Amino acid sequence: MSDFGLLIGRLAVAPMFLLAGWNKLGWPPGAGITGLLAAKGIPLPEVAAAFAVAIEIVAPILLVLGVLTRWAAWVLALFTLGTIWIAHAWWTFPQAQQAAQLGVALKNLAVAGLLVTVAMAGSGRYALRRD
Repeated sequence: MSDFGLLIGRLAVAPMFLLAGWNKLGWPPGAGITGLLAAKGIPLPEVAAAFAVAIEIVAPILLVLGVLTRWAAWVLALFTLGTIWIAHAWWTFPQAQQAAQLGVALKNLAVAGLLVTVAMAGSGRYALRRD
């Protein structure tokens, strides 16, 4: 994989997470996602929401900078796969919503695949700290 391709992959995926994390900020941070997590039976939903916001803001910044790239990509890949089971489990939605949720789940699967590729390949040459 070329260094330029790795840079494009890192820069292409980061805004999605940054925007999602930013949108979850509010007062208290993660308040919007806390209800969803509580409804899904996630223990300590306030802590889980804060953790999700931190992941969605810190890890993509690390990807853009090319610092701890492999770590950030693995964390985001696992986080993204987890969102399929927690927020986009299409089989649990009413039939009218299942196709849309399946589409989001498949998008998340594709994003996780890109992130695994970045995690395996590392940052490439265009990074503050090549790994």
